Amino acid sequence: MLEYASLRSRIGLPSLRGCLYYSQRLVTHPAIRRAAAGVIAAGINVAQRRPEPFPASVCEEFVKRLRQDGYARLPDMLKPGQVDDILAYLGDKPLLLRDGLCLGAGQAQTQVTIADVPLEDVLECPHVLATANAPFLIQLAIDYLGCMPTISTIGMRWSFPGDGAQVQTQNFHRDPDDWRFFKFFIYLSDVDCDSGPHLYVKGSHLDAGTFRARPIEEAELEQRYGREAIIAITGGRGTSFIADTFGIHAGPVPLARPRLILEVGYSILPVFALDYRPRRIARAEGLDPYVNRLLLN
Repeated sequence: MLEYASLRSRIGLPSLRGCLYYSQRLVTHPAIRRAAAGVIAAGINVAQRRPEPFPASVCEEFVKRLRQDGYARLPDMLKPGQVDDILAYLGDKPLLLRDGLCLGAGQAQTQVTIADVPLEDVLECPHVLATANAPFLIQLAIDYLGCMPTISTIGMRWSFPGDGAQVQTQNFHRDPDDWRFFKFFIYLSDVDCDSGPHLYVKGSHLDAGTFRARPIEEAELEQRYGREAIIAITGGRGTSFIADTFGIHAGPVPLARPRLILEVGYSILPVFALDYRPRRIARAEGLDPYVNRLLLN
């Protein structure tokens, strides 16, 4: 996963990066956020030529569901053989723990409930960049964001069963990334109700957020939205879906079996809280330089 940047200057005041990041977090009213996102998107459209559109009829239903419900299941974006290629590539790669320690998957799952694949391994992994830049996903992003997207986050994460302390992403929360954004997910392992399925509160992306990011109790969500609004997304390897993660969501600790997931974030602007260090990757040939500018050079 990408590392966080310092949001303060040397004298302790918010840096320009910090001001840009917190300015959108301060605005919590949905209508104002949508208006601001529209203005920024219009400016990007002046500077960036849109690609030839993917057939609108193919993306339309998924964009409609994303706008209405906050999430949408997609056709599987990886073939079974491609998932096998990814797992084979990751087989001997270390995992990165939250304290910066690198361990093999076997060791990591005995010590923590969550561990990330290092970013350089994610970017070098077969099929990952090609899938993140699939014309279908780019067109879907254009339709939802209103402009050419920026890939602002990307990562692969293991979640393991265990009794260790949960991290924030394993509790219900909102992502305060940008004025408008969404994330694309692929399960790289079979995920059932005992494997820590992605949980999403249907329609919560349309509500006002809060300036301070905080975990949200499930009982609070049931009282406000109803139990039926908390959707568990399950499926076999290759299951693909999108979610506006400004809406309330969680990736809970698995009860019985580990979960491996690929996540790609598409936004209007960079996530100014993150420290981007673009890399030169052999697999980057032919990819749109604007869409990938934060990750690749």
